[in-house]
Amino acid sequence: MRTYPAESACGFRYTRAEWGEFSNFYPLPRPIAAAPWSFPTSEHLYQAAKFAVAPNIQAHIAAAPTARDAARIGRNRGLPASPFWNEMRVDAMRWTIRRKLETVPELLLPILERTAERPIVEISTRDPFWGAAPADGGTVYRGRNALGRLWMELRQQLRDGDPRARADAWRDGLTIGKLAATPD
Repeated sequence: MRTYPAESACGFRYTRAEWGEFSNFYPLPRPIAAAPWSFPTSEHLYQAAKFAVAPNIQAHIAAAPTARDAARIGRNRGLPASPFWNEMRVDAMRWTIRRKLETVPELLLPILERTAERPIVEISTRDPFWGAAPADGGTVYRGRNALGRLWMELRQQLRDGDPRARADAWRDGLTIGKLAATPD
């Protein structure tokens, strides 16, 4: 569990609010291309990544009308997620946000730069793993904030010229690489 001061954090919860572009539900001006599909949000891509063993489910997620619909499909525990998904989900999200950045750098790079050194926090009252919830009367956010931390990691890698800031640095080590293969 981590704590972030609310007054200095670049907190995002709603796609139309400040910093909303960091949200996986943010509707992109151009879809993210991966394999034979295009994904209108990074949520679509992340949810599809769970099903490298089921291209038909990936296609269904890619065609979902909204990010919320894509999440609902992807969270269905009755569907055959890739083996060891929980162990690879952080690397899958790491890859996903890099694909998002590479798809719309003109949108995301200036916003990422505006965060300066401030913490980036996904504000979530329901998911303390990916986000952090307001606490202590709203003065802080508490949670693991894995998504916000991945954005901060990417920000630092870009500043350092680190090649791990590129999506292709992560895809090969993941089962998600099957997403780039044409389905049978």
